[in-house]
Amino acid sequence: MSPLPDSPVLTLLSGVEFFQPLTAEEQTGVAQAMERLTLAPGETLVRQGDAGDAMYVVESGTLRALMRRPHDEMVEVGRIGAGDPVGEMQFIGGGTRSATVEAVTPCVVYRLPCTSFDTLPPAAKHALASSPIVHRRLHGTQLALVLPSIFGPLEPEVRAQIEAQLEWVHLPRGQALFRQGDVGDGWYLVMAGRLRVVVTDATTGEERAIAELGRGESVGEMALITGDRRNATPYAIRDSVLVRFSRQAFEQIMLQHPRALLSICSTLVKRTQQATRRPGALSHLVITVTPAGNGSLAPAFARALTRGLAVIGSTLHVDARTLSAEGVLDAAASASPDHPGWLRFTAWLEEQQATYAFVVLETDRDASGWTHRALGQADHVVIVGDAATDRSLGAIEERLLLDETSDVRRARRTLVLVHSDETLLPSGTRDWLARRRVDQHLHVHRHHQPDVERVARTITGRAVGVALGGGGARGFAHLGVIKALRELGIPIDVLGGTSMGAIMAAQLATGRPLEALYALNRQIIALKPFQEYTVPVIAMLKSTRITESARMSFGDTRIEDLWLPYFAVSSNLTTAEPVVHDTGPLWEVTRASGSLPGIAVPVVSGEHLLVDGGVLNNLPGDVMRNQCGGGPVIAVDVSVEEEVGIGAGGFPSPWKIFWSRVLPFTTKIAVPGMLDILMRTTMLSSAHRTTEVKRDVDLYLRPPIDDFGMLDFAKMDEMVDVGYRYTLTAAAGWTPPSP
Repeated sequence: MSPLPDSPVLTLLSGVEFFQPLTAEEQTGVAQAMERLTLAPGETLVRQGDAGDAMYVVESGTLRALMRRPHDEMVEVGRIGAGDPVGEMQFIGGGTRSATVEAVTPCVVYRLPCTSFDTLPPAAKHALASSPIVHRRLHGTQLALVLPSIFGPLEPEVRAQIEAQLEWVHLPRGQALFRQGDVGDGWYLVMAGRLRVVVTDATTGEERAIAELGRGESVGEMALITGDRRNATPYAIRDSVLVRFSRQAFEQIMLQHPRALLSICSTLVKRTQQATRRPGALSHLVITVTPAGNGSLAPAFARALTRGLAVIGSTLHVDARTLSAEGVLDAAASASPDHPGWLRFTAWLEEQQATYAFVVLETDRDASGWTHRALGQADHVVIVGDAATDRSLGAIEERLLLDETSDVRRARRTLVLVHSDETLLPSGTRDWLARRRVDQHLHVHRHHQPDVERVARTITGRAVGVALGGGGARGFAHLGVIKALRELGIPIDVLGGTSMGAIMAAQLATGRPLEALYALNRQIIALKPFQEYTVPVIAMLKSTRITESARMSFGDTRIEDLWLPYFAVSSNLTTAEPVVHDTGPLWEVTRASGSLPGIAVPVVSGEHLLVDGGVLNNLPGDVMRNQCGGGPVIAVDVSVEEEVGIGAGGFPSPWKIFWSRVLPFTTKIAVPGMLDILMRTTMLSSAHRTTEVKRDVDLYLRPPIDDFGMLDFAKMDEMVDVGYRYTLTAAAGWTPPSP
């Protein structure tokens, strides 16, 4: 028999905020399933850690909530009175009791089994799961921390007034909070998740990310203060929860709490400063590890990555079994993506982020509910593939990672290809990349933890990049510099360079031992590629030996197949713009980067001519800053300050110079030759940029190689030694700067 409209149970339910989203008919159905219980003082209603099989509504009396702390100490955390619910989070999401509840006075409560939730219509389930009381329970602690940071110390009644003016907003991954050009109608505070703020160019339509906002940060206040329209679009790069204040509420709060306006102004100033500052290291990240194809290496890699991240900061590894063990959600692997229990997981995850610098979520091997949710909560997705297996897409990639979301609006994605420990050089990477939308890829050996630590630094914005400058034969000093950096324990995660620096960086990125590189370069020197003269119509030198030396170094290897991320800089003679090469055949790229105009034949790329990168950027530390994600940059400069010069008397006649070089017992006249002048001219236009790079990099190294000429290739061993000995001293004690 249904309860009458004026029955005590229905009257009680109608006053409980948790049940207000239900219709009268749905409330009647709930009332029918409730059972009346009485409790004596001291009697326990539920125990911390027990399975949550029911919720309760207090009709009369007072109960207290107790939580067990370390050393088995029980601490009272709250009082519960008439009209209050108990266990509503377990009702909608399952899990275990977070506290023990016992009666302080004689009590009357109504028990509602959790199975009743399953009988409700889908719309009613969603309404209960997204009700304000649920959000307050899930994110109330975060809100309690955020409000005082903005408004200053708050009396309980003042805080209650402020909270009464806010509304909770759930923003699913990929959705926009508001759009650029919209009228400013609200101010938002992020309680959980992460937003990426994107600006769209009105002319080209190109989207550019300008900021990321996490827990406790605000967005939308600028338009309310200035009255202008929104100047950017915030997208949820993972499922997020915010609170919103309307324009009217915002204005009223600013009048009543002037400190809040000062706090907002301070936030805007910091945001402006950050916009002009280089990106830095990231913390409090959620990193989701999932398999590529049908590979089985993701679980082992997730554990290895957890250890690698722990070198940087405290790290927690989470899989579906963790949620059950922690009482967050039972059978997470089989729970549907829209299961209300995931709300509890979101709140639990935010609590872990407050404790740990990094949280690693390991998905299942299939597109389960847990996999769907773990990807939805990711700040960064790491896709792990077995380099030796089929490169086709797996079920997870096809169902969950082939979305049409713009790259700038979603979590970053890194493809990690795991190779056997015997692999000398990766191959076939281009096929993996052609099938997937990823932001970057990295190669690792299966059982080499330093490789995994390199991945950890890369995805957290801490990758150490080494940019090698051009300087002809003096570039051999780079090999000595790298040898010293390795001995000093300084990690090298990204390599790049210009001209001879690009060639040396490419050789190093192949992973070959230094002794093997010395032997290779001796073979190249023996070819004498810079002594193959020709009729100087296009260039002074033929390209045959130069091309042969490039092919001798790299064969058919592509940039994508290098152990370390790599780039080379060339100059587009057609458009007068620098070109950054990070894909393509390595021999061709290095050939272009080192084609000194007037000396070597330019490289043809479509309808464009590519020449030496030193024309526009001889020390690409600025390029490296972008390539390594804002991590620390080491720049190695092998140019000299005074490359060419002549005595006060000017140039002697050409015949006098000639005879001084061929006649015996005659003092050789030291004057710069045609090649010296052309090489120096090549780098003049980038000299100013090099000065800027010196100021911006984290470690600037300039080995003392002034006594060597740009064509002194035969003195390779001496220059390697100079670079090595100099760096052992110059870089001693240097460590990558802390974030």
